Amino acid sequence: MKKRILAMVMAAAMVVSLAACSSSKKSGGGSDTAKAGGDSYDIVYLTPSTASQFWTYVGIGIENAAKDMEDELGVKVNLTTVGPAEESQTEDYVTAFEETIAKQPDAIVTATLAIDATIPKAKEATQSGIILNFVNCGLGVGDDGANEESYNQFYYCSNDTIGEMAAQAFLDAMKAKGMETSAGTIGINTNVENEALNHRVQSFRDYMEKNAPDLTLTDTYYNGNVVETAQSNAENIISTFGKDLIGMYSGNNITGDGVCLAVKSASVSDKFVSIAVDSDDTEISALKGGTLDGIIVQDAYAQGYQCMENAIRTLKDGKNPESEKQINCPPVVITADNMDDADMQDLLDPTRLQK
Repeated sequence: MKKRILAMVMAAAMVVSLAACSSSKKSGGGSDTAKAGGDSYDIVYLTPSTASQFWTYVGIGIENAAKDMEDELGVKVNLTTVGPAEESQTEDYVTAFEETIAKQPDAIVTATLAIDATIPKAKEATQSGIILNFVNCGLGVGDDGANEESYNQFYYCSNDTIGEMAAQAFLDAMKAKGMETSAGTIGINTNVENEALNHRVQSFRDYMEKNAPDLTLTDTYYNGNVVETAQSNAENIISTFGKDLIGMYSGNNITGDGVCLAVKSASVSDKFVSIAVDSDDTEISALKGGTLDGIIVQDAYAQGYQCMENAIRTLKDGKNPESEKQINCPPVVITADNMDDADMQDLLDPTRLQK
């Protein structure tokens, strides 16, 4: 009889335990959430590179948004960051995407440098009920609306605008140095061949063709997003074109790092212009030292912040709060003249904003 009673008690305890374990993760995962009676969300930041300062800056915006939304909405956000070390490891990125989908988080915030390989994963994630938001690099160039059925929201910076602003900044720097646009060669460097990122180069070329048609632009030198390769490419351009070389354009920060190192070691003349895209410590130092004339800076922090905020609000409200699926976040030109302004300092180094 005693054994029978003990068995009944143990069975009842198991029922209670199973009931507790089967409760939805959205109804309160942590102790703080349980006290507040709020929702709990598991969200993954799937970054293209854990080593890149740019994606770290995006991550700071994501982290701050999660904290702010917890305070404002009374929710609990369990944020995890995963991804390959380098942008060039696109196969590892896709594998990480697969593994993240398998864990079935409530939302994924990500950026891709491998559009074709990411599209089927995005569809799988969305079809399985995961809120999928892209930041900066999505499944198209931005305002083209490509594959928009496969994600919830995309915050980006127009690569066409970046290229055009870089070209104008290049021409402005030439004018400030008393350089003529009647002749000369510009070295073109960037990280990887990518449908969206190529717009940064092509729009630069198009703008120069229209506004300084007598200038010659080299073929695009790709570096696989490796600083050493970018430096080697820049050194080759300097040695190949010699005195005819009037400057270089770098399509991202890793490329800019390599170019800045090459330009510094080559001791080029004052009649030389260098313009880069995105900021990091090496570029900021080069801008201060005069090796770099300008940086086209995207608001990486704001893109990350808005992307995360949107994901949480979509989960909370059950619908996307944005009326448009693609939101363009314009860049700014930062030079030695304005780099010490407080708002420009925040753009150059979003770690200042970290909570």
